[in-house]
Amino acid sequence: MATATAPVTAAPALAHRVAEHLPHRDGNAWTVAPYAAWWTTRPAARLAQAGRPGALILAAHPWRTEIAWQLDDREPYGPDLALDRMAPEPVARETLRLVLPRLDDAAAVAYSHRPAEAEHARLRHLNLIGSAVRAHGAATLNHVGNQPNSHVVTWGSAGVRYAVTLVGANPACDMSVTGPVAAVERLLPLFLPEPAAETPRFPMRTVGTRLGRRIAAHLVQYTEVDQLDDGGLTFGGSTGPFGYVAPPTDPIARVRDTTPASAELHGVGVDHLVHLAPFLTR
Repeated sequence: MATATAPVTAAPALAHRVAEHLPHRDGNAWTVAPYAAWWTTRPAARLAQAGRPGALILAAHPWRTEIAWQLDDREPYGPDLALDRMAPEPVARETLRLVLPRLDDAAAVAYSHRPAEAEHARLRHLNLIGSAVRAHGAATLNHVGNQPNSHVVTWGSAGVRYAVTLVGANPACDMSVTGPVAAVERLLPLFLPEPAAETPRFPMRTVGTRLGRRIAAHLVQYTEVDQLDDGGLTFGGSTGPFGYVAPPTDPIARVRDTTPASAELHGVGVDHLVHLAPFLTR
């Protein structure tokens, strides 16, 4: 591993507060140590977790926070994410959404061609999610998925059904959510960027169903939305989780909060789901 050359100073207080918001794994909390980041002379810290490959590098500036991921063969020479936020909650949120999944994905390359190790990691990741969900009172069921080399954990809560799938050595989760449209609308923004200061204008008349128009009007506050030829909606940008909302069975039916809706999310981090377990079980 390359060695940074900037002087090491005390770890910024923000790093300790962010670490407190990141979920434990196997009872191991995140630890914080001062670090000299290559790309800045600002105070920085290295956040690590016992039993987990790699680490996070966090540098605090007066008006922004910079975060990078590190592995033994990857010393970051610049931030992987820069935020104009200095509060621990939004920094931790974006770390869980955007940075930790990339770290896990890079770490998984080491065993991606070894099926036994890939399956062990896949089941371990699903067990982390299942344990977090069960800790909040929901019963889970694990089973083999429909795709080759895939496993699924499912649960239900408050009329909503969840299914999380991992395939091969890929640590990014696919999640399906089925339930009343009001509940689905509350859940999807947990995985999306914070709402924009001004909601972009979206041509609702181009959406062919009442359910689609309602959900599109909601999601466009957070991310890009497009309609597909089948009447479903896609949402999400080029980074972070993205998804699909299935078209309704009756395109012209009236829409109430209890109208059934089904959505899929892709590229969701394991730690993000563990962190959100309290919200996915009520």
